[in-house]
Amino acid sequence: MKRIWYGLLVAAALSACSGSNPFIEDTEPEPVDPTEPVDPRAETVAGDLDAASFSPDTSDPNNSALVVTGVAFNGTPLPVGYDRAAALDTPGGQYQAFTRQPDALNTHSTSYARDVDGTQGVLVVTGGLDGYYNGGVAYARSGAYDRPGANGENTDVRYDGEYVGLMNYPDNGNALLPVPPGTDPAVTPRQAARVYGQARINADFSTNRVKGTVYNRNYVAAGLDLPDLEIAPTDISDDGTFTGEITVAHQTKGDYSGTFGGVNSSAVAGGLYAKDHVDGLDDEEEYGLFVLERSN
Repeated sequence: MKRIWYGLLVAAALSACSGSNPFIEDTEPEPVDPTEPVDPRAETVAGDLDAASFSPDTSDPNNSALVVTGVAFNGTPLPVGYDRAAALDTPGGQYQAFTRQPDALNTHSTSYARDVDGTQGVLVVTGGLDGYYNGGVAYARSGAYDRPGANGENTDVRYDGEYVGLMNYPDNGNALLPVPPGTDPAVTPRQAARVYGQARINADFSTNRVKGTVYNRNYVAAGLDLPDLEIAPTDISDDGTFTGEITVAHQTKGDYSGTFGGVNSSAVAGGLYAKDHVDGLDDEEEYGLFVLERSN
């Protein structure tokens, strides 16, 4: 079945650093060809990630494969394969982890991917090197949008599962290749900080509205609990995609976007981008991924 990837189209360039402006955005508008489809991802969610191809192995997850295109300073501008990193899988095992680091002094990248009923999502963020980060989220579904309610099904639907995010802060570094003795910290690669949590998406397909929450969030390496992220209410488009704002205490902190997929929209996949959303941290930014199963 044909998979519709929201991540194969041109994404806006977005870089990141660990200084006063971790992600430096190129706001120069790109010419739009009216004959080409429009990428429905929020620009900030797409980031640098132009494309991703996730091939899960249900019989042996260690054999799953991931190919990524478009994350800057990732060894080559062409599609590159990532290495399976099962030790970094999320606690419940819903998201499979992958990494890439061409050599000990090159940029380290962390990625997470999940597939539910042919609905997929991929998150990629590089660790800091020379003060800059890069990243983004892509998501896809197999086939056309199947909106619940056409045959009398329940139209008030919940989706639940794990959430995974990556921030422009350091992780424990256990996934990094060892650097040569005497390497200056200024040129030592870092591993992007993992954020684990839970997510719920509520969809009302009778009114074509969606909202949700990302909660029980924790910055793993620091053992720091993080605030809930509110997935503010927004419209579901006729093609099953959606884009809206991320808020904390109803204050806008970023954007999210996603798509429903599967028979009777049995799954939802999407990503988010948030910044300046954690009290006590400076210049923090986060890309996040949710690929959730229907729970009612």
